[in-house]
Amino acid sequence: MLELAAVAGNVGKKGLGTMLRNRLTRLSLASLAGAGMALSLSGCFGGPAEAPSTTGISESGVPSSTAPATDTPATTTPSPSATRTPTPTPSPSETAPATSPSTMTSALTIFYVALNDQGKSGPMIGCGDSIVATETGPVVYASQVEAAMSDLLNDKDAQHGQSGLMNALSSSNLTYVSSSVAGDTVTVELSGAISSGGVCDDPRIIAQLTYTAMVAAGTGEAKVLVNGIDINKYLSQK
Repeated sequence: MLELAAVAGNVGKKGLGTMLRNRLTRLSLASLAGAGMALSLSGCFGGPAEAPSTTGISESGVPSSTAPATDTPATTTPSPSATRTPTPTPSPSETAPATSPSTMTSALTIFYVALNDQGKSGPMIGCGDSIVATETGPVVYASQVEAAMSDLLNDKDAQHGQSGLMNALSSSNLTYVSSSVAGDTVTVELSGAISSGGVCDDPRIIAQLTYTAMVAAGTGEAKVLVNGIDINKYLSQK
């Protein structure tokens, strides 16, 4: 009996050892299988996901710029008044000079006498003579009446060129003073002295003065004063 129990005990011990080894082997295989499955799953799905970065996220959940802010200077556009070039004030020497009285240039009409012409060459005057118009060359003047009368009074030739016309005023010493126009009449004032050769010279002198003044002024009548006296009265006193 005791020997059988010992044998059984040994067998039991041996069986128990075998059973433990077998269990450990199965546990090891199961652990390896589990590890292999874990490795396989890891290979299929990748490693564990990293936690998302919170960089650039404000507490309110709105992304903020991660680039550093740069201070760009604001561009100021100058106003028109700032860019307008001031207008220089002209100096006294740069101001426009005062304008001189206006002048004109034209020929003047001067009258002389055709002796004994009987009105053929122009209007007939006393003693059967004619008063004849002649023209000068271009003359520059401010007053046409003054220019025409001065040209006539300054002519001291008894004959007008080669025309054969007579100048009844050649011996007189008269100077133009002024003139004025009222309606259709021009009044001319002269100063000085008239030298007349007689009753036939008087109408010649009057005609030369009055016709020259009328054409220059553009009027139909002329009144001539010598030293403030009407020329008709002045000559009648001689």
